[in-house]
Amino acid sequence: MDKIIAAVLAGGVLCGLTQGCTLQTGDANRYREALPQTSDAALAVPGSQVSGSSAQSASGVRLQGIGGGGGGSGSSGDASFYVFTRDVADGVDLVTVLVIGEVTAITSLPPTTIDANHAVWGPGSSNALDPVSWKLTVTHAGDGGYDYEVDGRPHLSTSDSDWKPVLTGHGYDASDARHRSGTFMVDRDALHALDPSGNQDGGQVKVTFDGRTYPISITADVTTNDGTGQWYDLAVTHAQDGSGTVGVTALADISNPQDGKNENVDENSRWSSTGAGRADVKMSGGDLSQTVLASQCWSDAFAQTYYTDSVDYQPTSGDPSTCAFPQAQF
Repeated sequence: MDKIIAAVLAGGVLCGLTQGCTLQTGDANRYREALPQTSDAALAVPGSQVSGSSAQSASGVRLQGIGGGGGGSGSSGDASFYVFTRDVADGVDLVTVLVIGEVTAITSLPPTTIDANHAVWGPGSSNALDPVSWKLTVTHAGDGGYDYEVDGRPHLSTSDSDWKPVLTGHGYDASDARHRSGTFMVDRDALHALDPSGNQDGGQVKVTFDGRTYPISITADVTTNDGTGQWYDLAVTHAQDGSGTVGVTALADISNPQDGKNENVDENSRWSSTGAGRADVKMSGGDLSQTVLASQCWSDAFAQTYYTDSVDYQPTSGDPSTCAFPQAQF
């Protein structure tokens, strides 16, 4: 995905400089308005990359090492469940924000072609060594919305049948009441097939968002294609005062290091307008002989202030009265 912006931009620039390719004039704003914005579709939990911190990003979109409370697993000593919540969200946002940023940059230029129902940027390749040629197409749909798609095909191909969708989505222009809501999917298997040297994770990420009114809501359904069978779903809300929630439902190997056995994981994290928060987790199956409940609270500096679990995996520590939310979810 990191090559798409350069590729399509190159295609648009070349189109303006070569004969036989005409940049048609027209109102492209309605096509641009249907595309997602980072402020509406990024998970952006407190302390994450999107919300402006220098926190390290998650490596791909994986769950691991969720267990443990006693002093924080982050390099800065942050509360471990907070780190988990942030890193899972960052893992999704690495895909979401990259895609949205690229699409926004691409559509800042005039479309290569435009008519009453379509706007197209590209096709093009970023350079002679790029194995993929890219294009972005936005199409007016029958429901009053717009379908958009980023396609790639092998660099030397001239066949329309070789185009493979990497990003597909649906949105609405500013004249529609549904503007600032929509859904999109990134197919990382297709991306990997087009460019195996890219080292991107396989699987799919589907994001549904509604940024029209507070609380803003975003869901992300993530599937992997690494043979582990792991998947997870996230549901995030953001209130106007900066508070919010993250709900995670997953089937994942939470052992650290991973041992190939997947556990069922449910986590509910909440944070106040200051960033202080609480995570409550329920885990079962896999290596666990019984259901495990755990809770952890953190301060506005993201340091652990309280931890407890139902099997004494780590000793209870801290003061429950410090929790921004006193009641456990599980």
